Amino acid sequence: MIIRSAVMNYGGLWLVLGLVLIGEIVGQDSSLVIKSDNPHVVEGRQATRIQCAVTEGAGDGVNLKWYGPSGNLISTSFARVYTTSYEANSLSIIIQNVLEQDAGEYTCNGTINGTPKTAKIMVSVDMPLEITEEMAPRQQTVEEGTVGLVKCVAPRGFTVAWIKNGSTVTQDHQRYSQVQDGLEIARVNSSLDEGPFVCNVFGTGSSSSKVKFIIIQVTVIVRPKITTPPSAGQAVEGQEFRFQCIGTGKPSPEYRWFKGESSNELAGDRYDINKQTGILIIKQVKKDDEGLYKCEARNEAGLDMKTAQLAVIIPPRILEFNNGTGEEGKDGVLNCKAYGDPIPTIRWFKGNEPKSDVAPVQDVNAKTIVSKLTVSSLSKEDSGEYTCEAVTQNAPSDKKNAYLIVKYKPAFSPEMPTTAWTWKNAPGNLTCEVEGDPRPTVKWFTIPNESGERTQISEGGFYSFSTKYKGLNTVISTLRVVYDFSTPLGEYLCKATNDLGSTNRTIRLRKADPPASPSVDDILITPNTADFSVRFSSVSNAPPPKRLKVTITPNQNEDPKYFDVGVVDGNPKPVMVSLTGLIPSTTYVFEFAGESDAGPGVANSMTRNTPASRQPYPVVIKNSLQDGQYPNSYNLEWETPKDGGSPIKYIRICSRRVKVRPDLSPENEYQFVEQITGFVCIEAQPQQTAYNLQNLEPATYYQINIQANNNKGDSDNSFFIFKTKDATVMPQTQSDKPTQTTVSITGVEKRSAGEAKDGLPLGVIIAIIIIVLIVLFIVVDVTCYYKRQCGVIMCLKGKLSGGSAAGAGSGMKDAEKGGDDKGKKSQKEENTKPLLNDKAEEEGQNGKEEELKEMEPEEKEKAAEKTPTIETAEEAKPQPESPNKEPPQDTKPEEKSPTSESKPEEKSPISESKPEIPAVKSEEK
Repeated sequence: MIIRSAVMNYGGLWLVLGLVLIGEIVGQDSSLVIKSDNPHVVEGRQATRIQCAVTEGAGDGVNLKWYGPSGNLISTSFARVYTTSYEANSLSIIIQNVLEQDAGEYTCNGTINGTPKTAKIMVSVDMPLEITEEMAPRQQTVEEGTVGLVKCVAPRGFTVAWIKNGSTVTQDHQRYSQVQDGLEIARVNSSLDEGPFVCNVFGTGSSSSKVKFIIIQVTVIVRPKITTPPSAGQAVEGQEFRFQCIGTGKPSPEYRWFKGESSNELAGDRYDINKQTGILIIKQVKKDDEGLYKCEARNEAGLDMKTAQLAVIIPPRILEFNNGTGEEGKDGVLNCKAYGDPIPTIRWFKGNEPKSDVAPVQDVNAKTIVSKLTVSSLSKEDSGEYTCEAVTQNAPSDKKNAYLIVKYKPAFSPEMPTTAWTWKNAPGNLTCEVEGDPRPTVKWFTIPNESGERTQISEGGFYSFSTKYKGLNTVISTLRVVYDFSTPLGEYLCKATNDLGSTNRTIRLRKADPPASPSVDDILITPNTADFSVRFSSVSNAPPPKRLKVTITPNQNEDPKYFDVGVVDGNPKPVMVSLTGLIPSTTYVFEFAGESDAGPGVANSMTRNTPASRQPYPVVIKNSLQDGQYPNSYNLEWETPKDGGSPIKYIRICSRRVKVRPDLSPENEYQFVEQITGFVCIEAQPQQTAYNLQNLEPATYYQINIQANNNKGDSDNSFFIFKTKDATVMPQTQSDKPTQTTVSITGVEKRSAGEAKDGLPLGVIIAIIIIVLIVLFIVVDVTCYYKRQCGVIMCLKGKLSGGSAAGAGSGMKDAEKGGDDKGKKSQKEENTKPLLNDKAEEEGQNGKEEELKEMEPEEKEKAAEKTPTIETAEEAKPQPESPNKEPPQDTKPEEKSPTSESKPEEKSPISESKPEIPAVKSEEK
């Protein structure tokens, strides 16, 4: 039963396979089959293959051909549709990039064993849904305010629906309506219609599963509109002119310019055109540039145009303007001719003063104007430079200058002095300044004689001349008269002459007087000084005093004192007189007299008594800033105080931190409220006049109290409050360090006021350094001698001991060897001592322990007494026990360290140097 069932199952399987094979073979003849479903369905835009084959047993001589739906023979040449044979007795048709027109019935014809055979197959094309850029452009524009169309064309058999802002667009005939080529917008509005539209293309019936969503970006464009048209203007010939045209539109319009009725766009080097901003600049304007200009604003929506008129001005130019002349009392005329378009206006000036002309004459054809300026009844004040200015509105004017020369007889300067002064060794200078046109000549005449007659002066003897010229018309003549007791004094005559006449002026020559007695005011009389203020009266008829002579009686030196007298604007300045070296409680007579080129003046005598010796006068603080320049230091300066007749011993400077009022005093100074710290004081040398305070706190108020002291006591206090600078404003720099004598305001650091300004001399510093090095060397050498038995002292001691002991030959050799070994190995001992192993110590202990005992503390003390050392050096003192006994204390004879076992050949440097020590000690004994 099982076998039968299996046979039946296998038989059914074979039956199914047979039916499938029978279904694949379709044709009119069983000997020619097309291996494909019929109809053969293929997807558009894809490739497909259809094979026509002969069944088995056909034999040779098979000739197969394929024919298309229109009956055309399909070539075997490679093309989009062609035939080829992959197997024997078969022929395949290949269709690449299947198109809709490829659908239809295809026929395979062949001859099998001489018998014609035919097989046919129907090809069905299922094209995908495609919306090309041409069918629905993805970027589209519509114009504002017009009927717009958003294009989207569906293939045959498909339908279009529209979506805007996520909602379906309905058939709203007031705004949107769907037409054959897309969606029509009744009146485009940029705020409503700009943005993405979605074109939904979908199929119906068998194509209902096919759908496409096309996003179309719609941009609303706006036709250009010129909102600011170019303005009519006037351009000046030779300059540049600027038109501007501003408009709106979307996209922004591009601007073009035209002149007159020409359709040619303006271009060239003479034009600078910005098509984005609408600016037209005409360079080097010519008269031919005058006319009508058009501005065109254009974009893809359309254009707009505006016009403006340009007038070209020829700036005025003066053609003729010449100098003129006239005599005093008569009329003078100046003519000025100018050119321009339009004809300019002429204005006249003398300096900055405008002048009026007679009615000007114009020539319209020649574009010229002639203006005449007439000056009536000329005087010398009318002489000078005149300006003719040609003016046209909106154009630069033209100016030219000419001179009107007025001829007049000589006239003397009103500022000319009428008196001249002379004194010993100083000739009198009589100066005559006269003006005239033509420029006059000058002659000098003596003072009149008894009959009133004058004689012309010739150069020589008492007289000499000098002449200078100022400008074109002024002459300055000086008569120099040498003074002695026979020189005639009186009125001399200056006579000036030109073509229009003569003019005379007299000048008196007088002898000058010496300075008058000065006025003297006391300022301060101290036991040994006297201060005065000396004033001289103004000088008008004599030379000013050059110096002041002060005579003191009694005076040990018996020489007067002299002080220079300054002069301002010809008058003497006050003289401050400070006299020193006086004797307390003494009566003095002071005489003050001026001296000038005219001789010594009258003295002013006064008697004064100097007071007895007393304490110094208050110290006057100077040049000290109320707000300091540095956060941690302050420079205090003062005047040398008056000592009160007794030498100053010192100057005391005290400082403390204080609190101040928020407002300043009437003298604009800080006002004390209370102290924060007590006074810290220092004493400066009497000759000092400055101190640099250090270690101050930033942004802090300090009060200074300064006094001078002599054997009579202290001067009155002089107070001063200052504030240090805020450290956040300017941190302390190297400049905060004192440049003079330094004092610590906190009392931590004080330096003597007598120290040199720049510190110790360089030689002293070098000497101190050398002494310190020598002391350090001696200390180190003594230490080496006692601890290591080496160094310079050790060598000297060995040599001295070897020269006095018997058997010194061998002893000296041992000593030198020991010293040398110690000197060479002392450093090695220090470096290797911590590394000593038990084995090295054990080897050195057995044979040398007795020798080490020979160096006892008593012997070291004796050696120290014999050796010249520095007793204050603690390291040079002998120790209770010899350092040579320290290694045996750490040594353990019964143990061996791993180091000694791994390196048996190494020996301790201390062990190597120990044999030399007894030799040294024997010599020491």
